[in-house]
Amino acid sequence: MSEVEIFNNLNNTLSTTALFFLGWAFLLWVAARAVTIAIEGNAGIITKIVTTIFGLTALWQFNFSMSYVPWSFEGAAHQLLVLKEETGELSLRSEAFLNSLPVEVSASEAPVFSLVPSDPFYGLFILSALFLIVGRLWIGQKA
Repeated sequence: MSEVEIFNNLNNTLSTTALFFLGWAFLLWVAARAVTIAIEGNAGIITKIVTTIFGLTALWQFNFSMSYVPWSFEGAAHQLLVLKEETGELSLRSEAFLNSLPVEVSASEAPVFSLVPSDPFYGLFILSALFLIVGRLWIGQKA
């Protein structure tokens, strides 16, 4: 596989991931609206349970689609390192790409997909979205 093919695969993967991300981000917004409506309407237990399930599912899928982003970059870096071992050289652009990654990537080991966010700010985002969907609904408002 050439450098151009590796970068084309990365771009295709990121484009597809972005479409899933937008869809699940919209459903997260729908979940947050459902929570607001449930709170304002003093919803019953069944509505709260269904809203929670919907919100958790949307948040899970949102996180799942976002987990593909670092994995895709690490996969492209892995492929570039394999290519470098095979050919002995890479373009300056590919070298700069490899040097810009915040994690170490190896040619001998493929990257491992993880649902745990590596960026602490993204982890905080997921936790805050979890509170906005589940916490607001079940903890309730201050009297």
